[in-house]
Amino acid sequence: MQILGVQGVEIFFVLSGFLIGGILLRLFKNGNFTKKAMLHFWLRRWFRTLPLYFLMLLVNITVALIIGLSLPQDLWKYFFFLQNFAKHHIPFFPESWSLSVEEYAYILAPICIYLFFMLLGRIIKKKETIFLYTSIFLVLFFFATKISYYVSTQLESQSLKLWNSNLKAIVIYRMDAIFYGFVLVYTFNRYKNIFFQNKGRLLVVGVSLCFLVIVLIPLMGVNIQEYPFYWNVLYLPLNSMGICLMFPYFYFLRKPDRRIASLVKGVSLYSYAMYLLHYTFILYVIRLYFNFETFSFIERLICSIIYVLLTYTLSRTVYIYFEKPITNLRDSRFIVKYFNC
Repeated sequence: MQILGVQGVEIFFVLSGFLIGGILLRLFKNGNFTKKAMLHFWLRRWFRTLPLYFLMLLVNITVALIIGLSLPQDLWKYFFFLQNFAKHHIPFFPESWSLSVEEYAYILAPICIYLFFMLLGRIIKKKETIFLYTSIFLVLFFFATKISYYVSTQLESQSLKLWNSNLKAIVIYRMDAIFYGFVLVYTFNRYKNIFFQNKGRLLVVGVSLCFLVIVLIPLMGVNIQEYPFYWNVLYLPLNSMGICLMFPYFYFLRKPDRRIASLVKGVSLYSYAMYLLHYTFILYVIRLYFNFETFSFIERLICSIIYVLLTYTLSRTVYIYFEKPITNLRDSRFIVKYFNC
């Protein structure tokens, strides 16, 4: 189950990079990629992500104070997404680590695209090519940060616990997972027919690569103590590549039944609220009242069903009455007029 949880976040990174990278690529191709355009891009992202994040951060702080839980000394870092920027991940509101990676990736990407355009625009006429070079540069740069981590920790003790808190969840080592999605969106748009014709083969290769990386190689005894280079440098990038190879198959799937499509759409709409509510808030509050270790299998199953239903219902409510109204403000008259949308 832990492997599935880790893989879910990695899929989210690549998919998010594909979607947001696609937005940036269209903006870059279809107009002047100005500072104002970058600000508009960031503003739209922040209206979508920041309000609910800060709301749940304040809710979790309030709950902690009510029950007498001590807050971390570096709590202020959560207000700037620095809780897992360069060192270990502060163990409060732990699921927020992936959002920090996202936020900094989407601040950095437009700036780098703009700089590459300023440097290479006279030499390279095709903007798509500049976008690709920028994406590859970002992938390689953050791959290099993992090499730096490996070199700096060679003489230190290695464990999966340290790997999880000091590498896997750290912004400066993880942004490449999103930028693989940028490279994917360029190649996918350029060679769409080839991807369509080979989607089955790519799926097999992608699934095989991910299975090899996250299951077979560890089962063969490649542990982090004896093979830190594999875990600290190769594990995560290879996994991201495998996910990229699987993507075309699912992209070209036929549309499902209307009822299934409606359910999937609903879950996708409420997914951000689910992500921020499900663990530190909902599950933690439930654990305050119930000791799952004393429960029978049936009791645990019933509690799990209640937990899922409660998460879905509360997330839907939050989306309808808080998240959606605030997100819609990014299309207000003032913003539309200022950015000439």
